[in-house]
Amino acid sequence: MKRWKYILIRILWAIAAIGLVVLFVFAWKAKTVKKCTAIQIELTGNTSGFLFMDEKEILRFINEQGVNVGTPIGNINLPQLEKALGTTKWVEHANIFIDNQQQLLVKIEQRLPVARIFSVAGNSFYIDKTGTRLPLRQLSVMRLPIFTGFPSDQEKLSNPDSLLLNDILTFAKTIQQDSFYLAQIAQVNIEPNGDFEMIPTLGDHTVLLGSVENLEDKLNRLYTFYKNVWVPSGINAYHVLDLRFDHQVVALKKGLDPIKYAPGTMPVIQLQPVSDTSLSTADTVAKKPLTIVNPVPKIDTVAKPKPIQETKPATKKVVKAKTKENNKKLNNKSNNKALNQEKKSAKAVMPKQGPSNNN
Repeated sequence: MKRWKYILIRILWAIAAIGLVVLFVFAWKAKTVKKCTAIQIELTGNTSGFLFMDEKEILRFINEQGVNVGTPIGNINLPQLEKALGTTKWVEHANIFIDNQQQLLVKIEQRLPVARIFSVAGNSFYIDKTGTRLPLRQLSVMRLPIFTGFPSDQEKLSNPDSLLLNDILTFAKTIQQDSFYLAQIAQVNIEPNGDFEMIPTLGDHTVLLGSVENLEDKLNRLYTFYKNVWVPSGINAYHVLDLRFDHQVVALKKGLDPIKYAPGTMPVIQLQPVSDTSLSTADTVAKKPLTIVNPVPKIDTVAKPKPIQETKPATKKVVKAKTKENNKKLNNKSNNKALNQEKKSAKAVMPKQGPSNNN
């Protein structure tokens, strides 16, 4: 009896499972027969409010894939549609699904540019945080650092150009983290040797940064110079600010040219130590000639001091001092003789005592 009861329960569970599958199939068929009632597009992942894609453009792309309002749900291939949207350069990620009201919901996370780059040929493009090249769009105005002098316009870059693009990406991310430099840096030129040269928004000067190595330290030194020297002396007092050398800022006034060097031959610069950080000290450091230690060999230019030129004036001073002292002593002696003579003359003129009359 227990065995028959166990078998009956198993049969009932099997019938229930088959019934659920049948109901699911009929429900799916009924849903696939239904048509798409609407297409809702939402741009996500953009907290700054800048738009480089619009809903009309995305809707036109979806319509080109054969999906429209009224299309049967069963004819919409969601994975294929997501893959097609992912090939669009301005789309970073796409998520598409159908809700219970048979609406096609499209959520797209758009790419945001971090820099605008001008090539040597004059063409321009954006790059995002991953270094992906993006075409120009005028849907939104966004303040971005501008880099000029990029050597290539090709989509597939060579190894040197790819490394240079990574340096630009590092530079752009560093600037965007600082509101002061995001406003102060108007343009960054790329030299043929790969060095970066900054053109500021305020001030008639150029900032030589060199490579992106220790970039944050270089920008900190520049900010300290701006605060302590540049503002008190005047924004147009200096022509070039050189930050390529560690732990220093070489400020050159108009008429002085910075050091030039070939790629890979960065010289070592030695400056005389300066303790004062005032404006006059900065001018002195800028005007002192720089000594190139490498590749030019060191030359000992220290000469032995000549004692003759130094001791002569000292000897004269000593003689003069002794002469004055001797003159004082001689004068004192002469005065004493005069007093003695006066005493003797006084005794000489006194009348002699005559003989007494009493005797």
